[in-house]
Formats: sequence, structure tokens, C-alpha cells
Amino acid sequence: MTVSRVINNHARVASATRVRVEQAITELGYVPNALARGLIQGRTRTIALIVSDISNPFFTQIARGVEDVAQRNGYAVTLGNSDESTEKERLYVNAMLSNRIDGLLIAAAGSDSRKTLDFISQRNTRFVLIDRDVEGIQADAVVGDSIGGARILTEHLIRLGHRRIGLVTGPLDVSTARDRLQGYQEALRTHSIEVDHTLVVESDYKRQGGFRAAHQLLALPSGQRPSAVVASNNFMGVGLIEALREARLKVPDDIAVVCFDDLELASALDPFLTVVAQPARTFGTVATQLLLERLGGAESLPRRKIVLPPELIVRVSCGARLPVETFS
Repeated sequence: MTVSRVINNHARVASATRVRVEQAITELGYVPNALARGLIQGRTRTIALIVSDISNPFFTQIARGVEDVAQRNGYAVTLGNSDESTEKERLYVNAMLSNRIDGLLIAAAGSDSRKTLDFISQRNTRFVLIDRDVEGIQADAVVGDSIGGARILTEHLIRLGHRRIGLVTGPLDVSTARDRLQGYQEALRTHSIEVDHTLVVESDYKRQGGFRAAHQLLALPSGQRPSAVVASNNFMGVGLIEALREARLKVPDDIAVVCFDDLELASALDPFLTVVAQPARTFGTVATQLLLERLGGAESLPRRKIVLPPELIVRVSCGARLPVETFS
């Protein structure tokens, strides 16, 4: 009992006794069993983060933001990577719940994630959605303005004189893909440009997804090909450019390319891709703060949905003949 009081910094321990116990702890290399203590207290001081692709710098920055806030508040973070698979996501959730996490942050793999999220709710585990909303789920969410971001990119290309603008979008069972398609279509219609569905290609949110989508667009007759393409994330944008270069087409001379999410290191070395950048680390910090508030007892609050604005960063790939500039 005396050792327990020292470890938990209890006031009712004599100074000499505290010194002797702390010395013994140091000599023995004793580490308190956090899991056992958590079971007694009903908390493990552990939260989990599940993202769809940890190799994507966007999600890596989200993870960094989550860790920053969690550590400051005495929480450890466990990480899962679903690879855009709802089945893999379900397995991670089961494993994390079995380890008695206090709460969960999740970038859902798709609409089918609702079954897993309903299961989490039934277990009375608090969770917050990051980047992707899921219809019918009333949890707190931190998302980007995907509709507005797609509109900004498309209108930028229109201002540069493009009329045949393609869209390489992610799987339409993911909310960001649907929203970016909507923003793209709204921008075209606002400028009285008919939506040509042959210029819209649905693929996965990976590099190869952009590569395959580019080949589908290039298979169109030469007069029907796009003069510019909007890619729905950074990996798709890179894959798209790789396919264009393989076809000996120059960006932006032959086809202009813009995309969502910045590649920070790549842009520092080669200021090439025009993007709408999202504040990825802020996604993580804000979502973690919302989760910790729920864990701290703010259960009666209505659902909170935070929408973070994107920022247009103009670089070479769009074909704009002006210095690199940043626009809000």
C-alpha cells in the first residue's frame, strides 16, 4: 500500500519513506502496470487512431497532430491502417476494443464502415470521425471542405481557359469522393460548361488508382481528351502525372494537373503541383481535443462537426504563367 501511495503521488507518505521507495524503484527498474491500474480505474489512458493509408503524408500529419494532443494530456496512441478495407478496419476495431481503449479516432474506409461504427456505439466507446463523414453516424467529426476545395480547383482551371476538364475521383462510397465530385460539377455548371461523364473516372485513392484513371482518359479520342485534370488526392495526382509522362505528354503543356493535398517535402524540393492544401495536422489536433472532451464528461453536448477550409497553392502544373503564389 505504501508503494502504491508513492507511485500515485499520495500526500500521506513521509518524506523519508518516499525517498526509500523511489530509490528501490530505481534500483529494481520497476515499471508500474498501466493496464492493471487502468482496469481498477476504469480507464487505460489509451486512445486509438485508424487511418485509411498511413503511407499518405496527409494521414501521417493527422497522426502527428493526434499524438501531440494525446501525449500532452497523458494518453498513449495506438495506430491501425485499414488500407481502405472495411474488413481490415473491423478487425482493427475488434482488437482495439478488446484491449480496452478509452476512445477512437477513425478515418472511415467507406459507407460500409457504418456497421462497425454502430458496433462501437453499442459498446459505449466514444469515437470521432476524421476527414470522412459517414451517413447516419451521429459522432463528432472533423472534415475538410471537399465540395469547396473541388470547386476552387475546377474554377482555377476554368479561369486559365480550360473547358474540357477531367476529374479523377476516389471510390464514391467515401464521402470525400462524393463531395469532390459535387464541387467539380457545381463549378462547371456555374460557368455554363456541360458535365461530360466520360471525363470523370472513379478509382481508388492510391498512386496506381491515378495511374489507371489517366490511361482511361488517354484512351478517349484525341479531340475528346481533357486539357486539364483534377485529381482527388495527392497520390492520385502523382500517379496521373506518371502515366502522362509515360505517354510522352508534358505537364502542363499538353495536360494541366491539379490535386487535393500538398506533398510538403516534394513541393519544397520541386514546386510543381498546384493543390488545395488541407491543414492535416489540425485535423488530428482538433479531433483529439473533441474526443478528450467527450471522455472528460461532455456527453450531453449535441454532435459537433468541424469543417476546416482548404487553401489554393498555385504552382507550375496548372500552367499558370505567374510566380508561385498562395491564395485563400
